[in-house]
Amino acid sequence: MMLGKSVRLVHTIGRLLKDLPPSESTLGKFRFEKDVVSIKELAKLSEGAIVNVNGWIDKKPVKVGKKLSFCTLRDTAGNKIQLVDSELLLKGANVEDAVQVKGSVMPKRQSTNDDAAGFEIKLTSITTLNPSNKKPSQLQDFKSDGIYPPEFRFLQLRLPKYQNLLKKRYEITKSVRKCLEDYNFTEIETPILFKSTPEGAREFLVPTRKTADGNKKPTFYALPQSPQQYKQLLMASGVHRYFQLARCFRDEDLRADRQPEFTQIDMEMAFADGEDVMRVVQDLVTATWNHFSSNGDLLTLDNRGKLVSAKEHSIKRISYKQAMTEYGIDKPDLRAPDLKIRDLSEFKAFGYINKDFPVFEVLILKNAFDPKSDGCNRWSFLSNPDNYNSRVPIVVPIKDNGDETSWFEKFLPITAFENPKLVTKFLNLKKGDIVCGSTRQHARHLFENPTPLGRLRQLVLQNPAGKELYQQTSKDVVSWITDFPLFSPVEISSDKKLAYPQYETHAITSTHHPFTMVRHSDYQNLREKPLQCLGQHYDLVVSGVEIGGGSTRVHDPALQDFIFEDILNINNAHELFGHLLNAFEMGTPPHAGFAIGFDRMCAMLCGSESIRDVIAFPKSVTGSDLVVGSPTAVAPDVLKAYNVDYAKSG
Repeated sequence: MMLGKSVRLVHTIGRLLKDLPPSESTLGKFRFEKDVVSIKELAKLSEGAIVNVNGWIDKKPVKVGKKLSFCTLRDTAGNKIQLVDSELLLKGANVEDAVQVKGSVMPKRQSTNDDAAGFEIKLTSITTLNPSNKKPSQLQDFKSDGIYPPEFRFLQLRLPKYQNLLKKRYEITKSVRKCLEDYNFTEIETPILFKSTPEGAREFLVPTRKTADGNKKPTFYALPQSPQQYKQLLMASGVHRYFQLARCFRDEDLRADRQPEFTQIDMEMAFADGEDVMRVVQDLVTATWNHFSSNGDLLTLDNRGKLVSAKEHSIKRISYKQAMTEYGIDKPDLRAPDLKIRDLSEFKAFGYINKDFPVFEVLILKNAFDPKSDGCNRWSFLSNPDNYNSRVPIVVPIKDNGDETSWFEKFLPITAFENPKLVTKFLNLKKGDIVCGSTRQHARHLFENPTPLGRLRQLVLQNPAGKELYQQTSKDVVSWITDFPLFSPVEISSDKKLAYPQYETHAITSTHHPFTMVRHSDYQNLREKPLQCLGQHYDLVVSGVEIGGGSTRVHDPALQDFIFEDILNINNAHELFGHLLNAFEMGTPPHAGFAIGFDRMCAMLCGSESIRDVIAFPKSVTGSDLVVGSPTAVAPDVLKAYNVDYAKSG
């Protein structure tokens, strides 16, 4: 038996030795010169200087003579230079070979690449540090478009555009840290392994090998949706001003501006309220935007609604009620500040289909088309049901004189008009205008977000024609949105599209999270009328994108416990949040905070519509990492150690 084991061992060792790559060719990949220069530095050198340059073969060599070939090298900074080979050194070179070239710097005489520098390197030697297979050559069309299949993200990141995006993200990171350090913030890391608590989004759970109280029930960590509770504990711990670039995790539906894991600039201030936080955030965001934005300096609105510099004026504050009634959404795009929704209630025009949605409102698209042509067809997308979560607004183009006076008839199926002539006179419609109308909830309990017209306004401003007609600036415009409802009714989810949102009876949830303080004037409404309470929450919105939000927190233990148990009906509040309540009972000071979606902000500063462009290895829309192939199934015997098993079928 011992002999048999020895034979098998020798056989295994022999197989390993047989498969070992040749030493000469393999070890040569690890030997290279350290005295190298970048392509950018070559401009400072004299003609004929001998240099070493590291990089990749950017394009396949082109033979232009019996012993003359041209090739393009791309260095680590993404710059390119032409290589001239008269010694057949490039023979067999592949696209994306990692190489070190040596040669003399010469003025360019002939070129096969207009992107290369104004000089070239005449090769004397080339060391292939790692050859590439044929795959990058087969993907050349993707390379030209700048978008590789996601499983080849590492090739896409080699492109100068993405190298520059990653570097710019790093520069923004340094600037943010410097700004907060100047405000005496301390950067503190908080744990990634947390506990499962209801904060709004679905969590990622991490199984452990421990059981609960010896009853064999599995126990789990939860990855934090945000460091919210830890940073409030830091305020209880005597930390005056905290921040971190925090990793956060949410198991939610994905789109261009969402990822299951993301980064936020998280901050909290002790002995402070929302006003203190908003001052810091205004300085941080304005300075960062003005320094890094590819779109120019940040703008805001003054008290007259005119566009002004956010550096020289306080950021415009808009209440949730104003945002929802004038723009139909709590993150309005103010690059078109005058494109506003009009409530026609004062003219006694009311919706009658649903008593909970009695307000009839319109959005007028002035001079939207040429009535002499069929130009209104380009706005047909405004009536596409696929573009809306619920009911579709009625869209009426004013094509002739008759439409100017009879437009309201198209709205009679949903709206009653007491005096349509008076409304017509007020709207002053002309040929070429488009009237868009729909109903919404009363402003006192307006929870549908966006409203149908709010969504329509978004569609208009996402369209090239809408941008040209109604945007007053191409620069970004910032505003604060304040006075949100502290609580919201729980919307009933449905597999089919409903004309109107439906809500569970007597069920409410925190609009943002349960740690937000009520507005003082609404304090007495907490017991009997919680849905009428406004909160001390504030969102920062830039060009229709919410880049961050924060609030003054509840630091009183009795009030926080009341919100948990009596309003939100969390029966096990002390089990879930006892750590916070205990800390609040031991002298936790008043505090407030904020969090900025860092990926989202970086994407906007870089002029990108997707946060995937500024994340090295983003997940797909299904939440998968197609480079490494995650997530993956785990074998049952591995799960057993964690007291977890596959669900039994059937």
